[in-house]
Amino acid sequence: MEEFPGGLQFHRKKESMKKIMSGDSNAYIFHMSWTTNKDNKLKFFEQMGEWYLNKQCIGKEAHEITDGNSGILDSNVDGVLTKHCC
Repeated sequence: MEEFPGGLQFHRKKESMKKIMSGDSNAYIFHMSWTTNKDNKLKFFEQMGEWYLNKQCIGKEAHEITDGNSGILDSNVDGVLTKHCC
């Protein structure tokens, strides 16, 4: 469960969340289950610094946010996405 934490950890497992937020966790995906409605899920992911979709990209199709060849527009040379939609 440590690799796939979710809303249960967020809402009820304070020590697990401290470990995740400090980077001392093996988690590589976080699902905000146990959380009501999309608005709350978005708010909690934003508070954690784990929301990567920019508002200007919501509702756009893939061809509108990709360069058509190698992926997301505006990724920098280090492979870190800086100005991106998702």
